[in-house]
Amino acid sequence: MEYRTIKQQDITKIKINGELLSVLKRNKIRIISQLCNKTKKQLKEFGIKQSDIKQIEIELELLGLDLKND
Repeated sequence: MEYRTIKQQDITKIKINGELLSVLKRNKIRIISQLCNKTKKQLKEFGIKQSDIKQIEIELELLGLDLKND
């Protein structure tokens, strides 16, 4: 799958739990590129736990992507 195409997919394409998806969507993160443009600090400000941030990082890494650097 092409890198650009992956980033334009809905965040439901990454394997994270439904509660975490709801938090992201409440914060207007609906596609993978929007998630990649967030830092760990920004995700913590949304109320996302460190363990969940680590899971997001792992799922993004499996796609060859990462969160924005702090």
